[in-house]
Amino acid sequence: MQSRDDLTDNLTPRYRDRPAIIDEPTPVPSSRRTAALIAAWLVPGAGHLVLGRMGRGLLFLITIAGAFILGLVLQGRLYWPTAPDSPGFLPFDLISMLWFFAQIGAGLCYIIAYALGIGTHPNPSAGTFEYGNTFMFLAGLLNYLVIHDAYDIAAGRKR
Repeated sequence: MQSRDDLTDNLTPRYRDRPAIIDEPTPVPSSRRTAALIAAWLVPGAGHLVLGRMGRGLLFLITIAGAFILGLVLQGRLYWPTAPDSPGFLPFDLISMLWFFAQIGAGLCYIIAYALGIGTHPNPSAGTFEYGNTFMFLAGLLNYLVIHDAYDIAAGRKR
């Protein structure tokens, strides 16, 4: 097998002298970047839509919103920070706070479901509630990664 150096040495001058065209990503204005970040949190994938990445935006929207809705269908519970059962070091229940943080990452999916009262009354008798919780946590945490991806695109760090 030839090394990479041997391959470039054996190229004809027509190909060796050809300049490499590299499409460098460029940052977008800060107002559009801010709008993309807010949209990315509110509606999963909307930040990519604002930046003109239609395929990625629709894929993220379908995946994240679908996971959150599937979690609700599987009787998952929406978490809200609550006071601890027994007095302790923290004035709030750390686990419910972390679960709330994971779920609120889904943006309007969480806000609308909470406003409508869907998933606010736990149903532990449903055998699928743990799966539902997991899907909703996954949706929120995945949206945090999607927000970061939209920011990297808007900042000109990636295509």
